[in-house]
Amino acid sequence: MAHGMIAAYEERMPKLARFLEENIADAITFLAFPKPHHRKIHSTNVLERLNKEVKRRTKVVGAFPCEESVLRLLVPLAVDTNAKWLDRKYVSWENLEHDENVDDEFTEKS
Repeated sequence: MAHGMIAAYEERMPKLARFLEENIADAITFLAFPKPHHRKIHSTNVLERLNKEVKRRTKVVGAFPCEESVLRLLVPLAVDTNAKWLDRKYVSWENLEHDENVDDEFTEKS
């Protein structure tokens, strides 16, 4: 499957094809986990939400006089976000065993 996709780009976009060939295993590592977890593992929604909040808070201030002032604003946000996610059950860790139905072609580096 992955090799067919890469081959489709080799002629038109050789740099992309080479990049995919070298990094495809990293990009699809989530396939080694049980299917119910794929959506949450492959998504960056949690990080995107945190980045959006950082942008919102820093935009209000505008310019920061020093690095410490940025840290005073953002460290509490990071600590609060971490505390919230520690209490949540994002995935069921008991079920995170290797899925025998996954083709090892997707999980091993060549």
